[in-house]
Amino acid sequence: MSIVFLIFFAYMISEVQWVLEYPLKSQSDAVFLGDVSGALPNIQSVDEIELNAESAISVKSDLQGFNKVIFEKDSDTELPIASLTKLMTAVVVFENYNLSDIAVVSEIADSQDLKEQNIKLGDTTTIKNFLYMMLVGSSNKSARALSELVGEKKFVELMNQKAKDLGLKNTFFADPTGLSSENVSTASDLTKLAEYILNSHPQIADISKIKEIYIPGFGNFINTDQLLGEIPDIVCSKTGFTVAAKGCLLLIINNPKNNNYLINVILGADDRFSEMKKLINYSNIMCN
Repeated sequence: MSIVFLIFFAYMISEVQWVLEYPLKSQSDAVFLGDVSGALPNIQSVDEIELNAESAISVKSDLQGFNKVIFEKDSDTELPIASLTKLMTAVVVFENYNLSDIAVVSEIADSQDLKEQNIKLGDTTTIKNFLYMMLVGSSNKSARALSELVGEKKFVELMNQKAKDLGLKNTFFADPTGLSSENVSTASDLTKLAEYILNSHPQIADISKIKEIYIPGFGNFINTDQLLGEIPDIVCSKTGFTVAAKGCLLLIINNPKNNNYLINVILGADDRFSEMKKLINYSNIMCN
């Protein structure tokens, strides 16, 4: 009996050694072994990650037609998107305006946000400067001033036509600021808009990730995204918040190791920044 036991014991040791030394062939192998051995305790399955948001998505993209959804939660649900609207506002500006032209803050534009004290009625500057103030500081006055160059109604029509052209089937804009709860989209649609921006207007992404900028005559504008400087390799960022939309955030991360991007969207969150960090942490684990 003791000889049989020794043989069995030696066999079990060899099997355990084989499991420990065998290279992981895929991420699914890593998740399985992590659950069993505890060697990878931070990796969760898709079913286990919990995001306190109404909708979310994380997509790996090479911007050339390859997309892989890493995580999604109700990503086709139409929701108000608040100032994520300003990404489309910027697209329309780039495709229809001369950035060196001058815009003015009208009475209506000035009324968009009483908290914006550094932009006042009658202020004038270049379209380019208004773009910087809109994307970095999420300025509602700047967004409205930009739209008034062709008339707000016409500008919004251009926004909705562009959404249609890009195949954003569940996206609709009612104003250029995002203050209206009728500005709606889905997390899935917003990833398509993000891809278009990186491919066609990378300047928008470059402006959006500036942490702080000084505009002559207007002062300093600090980016509304608290994760800039905390999360590495951010290539595009836009925040949004209204009472109806709650916290919204679009964040694109460069993944130079795999020569692709992670496009991440959070909609309807009480704490958009903490939920985005959870989503990015999970996606990074699943992609590496």
